[in-house]
Amino acid sequence: MKKFLLSLTPLIVTFGYWIADGARVSPWATRVESREEIPVVDGMPELGTQTKVTWTDEFVCGIETPLAGLCLTLVILTVQLCQKRGLKNLSP
Repeated sequence: MKKFLLSLTPLIVTFGYWIADGARVSPWATRVESREEIPVVDGMPELGTQTKVTWTDEFVCGIETPLAGLCLTLVILTVQLCQKRGLKNLSP
Protein backbone atom coordinates (compact mmCIF):
# COMPACT_ATOMS: atom_id res chain seq x y z
CA MET A 1 0.00 0.00 0.00
CA LYS A 2 2.89 2.34 0.80
CA LYS A 3 4.44 1.73 -2.64
CA PHE A 4 1.10 2.43 -4.29
CA LEU A 5 0.74 5.78 -2.54
CA LEU A 6 4.38 6.62 -3.31
CA SER A 7 3.82 5.86 -7.00
CA LEU A 8 0.99 8.44 -7.06
CA THR A 9 3.47 11.19 -6.18
CA PRO A 10 4.13 12.34 -9.80
CA LEU A 11 0.41 12.74 -10.43
CA ILE A 12 -0.17 14.67 -7.21
CA VAL A 13 2.83 16.97 -7.73
CA THR A 14 2.06 17.80 -11.37
CA PHE A 15 -1.65 18.27 -10.68
CA GLY A 16 -0.85 20.58 -7.76
CA TYR A 17 1.60 22.60 -9.87
CA TRP A 18 -1.00 22.89 -12.64
CA ILE A 19 -3.67 24.12 -10.20
CA ALA A 20 -1.24 26.61 -8.59
CA ASP A 21 -0.29 27.99 -12.02
CA GLY A 22 -3.87 28.70 -13.04
CA ALA A 23 -5.33 25.39 -14.33
CA ARG A 24 -5.31 26.33 -18.01
CA VAL A 25 -6.92 23.78 -20.33
CA SER A 26 -4.64 24.76 -23.19
CA PRO A 27 -1.09 23.92 -24.26
CA TRP A 28 2.01 25.17 -22.46
CA ALA A 29 2.80 28.84 -23.03
CA THR A 30 6.23 30.44 -22.95
CA ARG A 31 5.06 34.02 -23.44
CA VAL A 32 2.35 35.93 -21.61
CA GLU A 33 0.66 39.07 -22.83
CA SER A 34 -0.38 41.98 -20.66
CA ARG A 35 -2.79 44.58 -22.03
CA GLU A 36 -2.85 48.17 -20.90
CA GLU A 37 -5.24 50.93 -21.97
CA ILE A 38 -3.37 54.18 -22.62
CA PRO A 39 -4.91 57.48 -23.76
CA VAL A 40 -4.23 58.69 -27.30
CA VAL A 41 -3.41 62.14 -25.94
CA ASP A 42 -1.62 62.16 -22.58
CA GLY A 43 -3.88 63.40 -19.80
CA MET A 44 -7.05 63.32 -21.94
CA PRO A 45 -8.62 59.85 -21.83
CA GLU A 46 -11.94 61.27 -23.08
CA LEU A 47 -10.39 61.62 -26.57
CA GLY A 48 -9.93 57.86 -26.80
CA THR A 49 -7.60 55.12 -25.70
CA GLN A 50 -5.33 52.57 -27.33
CA THR A 51 -4.49 49.09 -26.14
CA LYS A 52 -0.80 48.53 -25.52
CA VAL A 53 0.17 44.85 -25.59
CA THR A 54 3.40 43.82 -23.87
CA TRP A 55 4.75 40.28 -24.13
CA THR A 56 6.88 38.83 -21.34
CA ASP A 57 8.84 35.56 -21.47
CA GLU A 58 7.33 33.35 -18.79
CA PHE A 59 6.42 29.66 -18.59
CA VAL A 60 2.77 28.89 -17.91
CA CYS A 61 1.94 25.21 -17.65
CA GLY A 62 -0.99 23.82 -19.56
CA ILE A 63 -2.99 20.60 -19.60
CA GLU A 64 0.13 18.63 -20.62
CA THR A 65 1.53 18.93 -17.10
CA PRO A 66 -1.06 16.78 -15.29
CA LEU A 67 -1.24 14.45 -18.31
CA ALA A 68 2.52 13.88 -18.12
CA GLY A 69 2.15 13.14 -14.41
CA LEU A 70 -0.66 10.70 -15.14
CA CYS A 71 1.41 8.89 -17.78
CA LEU A 72 4.42 8.65 -15.47
CA THR A 73 2.22 7.34 -12.65
CA LEU A 74 0.68 4.71 -14.95
CA VAL A 75 4.14 3.58 -16.05
CA ILE A 76 5.30 3.27 -12.44
CA LEU A 77 2.16 1.35 -11.45
CA THR A 78 2.53 -0.99 -14.45
CA VAL A 79 6.15 -1.74 -13.57
CA GLN A 80 5.19 -2.44 -9.96
CA LEU A 81 2.35 -4.72 -11.07
CA CYS A 82 4.65 -6.65 -13.43
CA GLN A 83 7.25 -7.06 -10.68
CA LYS A 84 4.61 -8.41 -8.29
CA ARG A 85 3.34 -10.91 -10.84
CA GLY A 86 6.88 -11.95 -11.70
CA LEU A 87 7.66 -12.64 -8.04
CA LYS A 88 4.47 -14.71 -7.66
CA ASN A 89 5.37 -16.87 -10.66
CA LEU A 90 8.87 -17.54 -9.32
CA SER A 91 7.80 -18.74 -5.86
CA PRO A 92 7.13 -22.52 -5.58
